[in-house]
Amino acid sequence: MGIPKLAHYYTFQEYLAIDESSELRNEYHDGSIIAMAGSSKNHNIISGNTFSDLLIKLRGKGKKCTPFISDIRVQILSKNHYYYPDVVVSCDEADAKNQKWVSSPTLVVEVLSDSTATKDMSTKLLSYFQLPSLEYYMLIAQDAVTIHLYEKTAAGWEVKLFTDKANEILLPKMDISLFVKDLYEEVSWEENL
Repeated sequence: MGIPKLAHYYTFQEYLAIDESSELRNEYHDGSIIAMAGSSKNHNIISGNTFSDLLIKLRGKGKKCTPFISDIRVQILSKNHYYYPDVVVSCDEADAKNQKWVSSPTLVVEVLSDSTATKDMSTKLLSYFQLPSLEYYMLIAQDAVTIHLYEKTAAGWEVKLFTDKANEILLPKMDISLFVKDLYEEVSWEENL
């Protein structure tokens, strides 16, 4: 029996060099580089709707919070992870100055797909919960009207489920709300059947 080959440990600087020269986006997991799969039209529509709705509502409130879509990493120093969520909102001035990542997000949104759902609902969820600034973690299904919103409370993290397009998603710590129908606008499920 042969000796198992050890995986290469990439430094963060090596990861940045690889990620920035790659046509694909890559996440960093404590020395490992994980290539991200492409996404569907529904995934893109939901991400775009969520980003647009957040941008309009945050600007309308005069907030200093900024939403970013898909190409901005979230840094989780305590885990040595760098993720690319679908949408992220930061209200931190230091994040406004950093062009490569956000380290103090208030809201992280992941649009679920068959290839990412398990990781988004387990590994990433637990990693994101390590961020002291995080108030909300939202998981949006792309194959049915299903949204899970995790909200930080004094007692810990609570989850709310939204399955009706008429539902309003309250984000009181950001002083805004989102409507499920707006996040799913123009999504078509017929092609997925």
